[in-house]
Amino acid sequence: MTAGSASFLAGAFMPVSRVYVERERQRKLEILLANPVQWRAQTVLLGAGTIVLPAGVAVLAGEWDRGRAGGEQERLAGRRLAQAGAVLLAGGAAVFPVDLAARFTDPEGFALGRQPEWPFYGYVWVSLAGMAALGGALLQRSRTHAGFPRWPGWLNLGGAATFAGVLASTGDLPPLSIYCIELATGIALVLRGGQRQPSGDTGQPPPLK
Repeated sequence: MTAGSASFLAGAFMPVSRVYVERERQRKLEILLANPVQWRAQTVLLGAGTIVLPAGVAVLAGEWDRGRAGGEQERLAGRRLAQAGAVLLAGGAAVFPVDLAARFTDPEGFALGRQPEWPFYGYVWVSLAGMAALGGALLQRSRTHAGFPRWPGWLNLGGAATFAGVLASTGDLPPLSIYCIELATGIALVLRGGQRQPSGDTGQPPPLK
């Protein structure tokens, strides 16, 4: 998760990204024609981040029962939500490369608004659904894993709801918003992993003999 988010954000913050806030189409084209290598490098970084993020969530779902402290039903619910998050994010990752490939091969079409918008909107909406599912999974994990923080779950749920509102009302949302949330989430999980108790210790007192 951390690597995927970092890759996407590295691309998103490249200088050529000023093309996204430029309103004049001809000026957009000038920016892209002046920075062809940077533009192509950016699309590669964005694509890599989009693909790696759901893989990280899938790994999280696969390790769901480690360090468990809750009941079977609670663990199962959390794991299924994490799996749903991975599937939805992967669905978005399957759509966005269509948009990125068009940007890579036809920067002029992107600048002049000749490329279809459905791949981008499909990617963002599906990714927000995956983000919400991941948030629910992380909240469930905080109930079944001793010492697991609740804020990553609320951050994902709140972020998904807020971003969906922005997208619905304005028709636009910078995808980097999603990856900022997931970078913070990934860092929290890495730090939590570093503090994980020794194998076999679930955080519960030993049974009475």
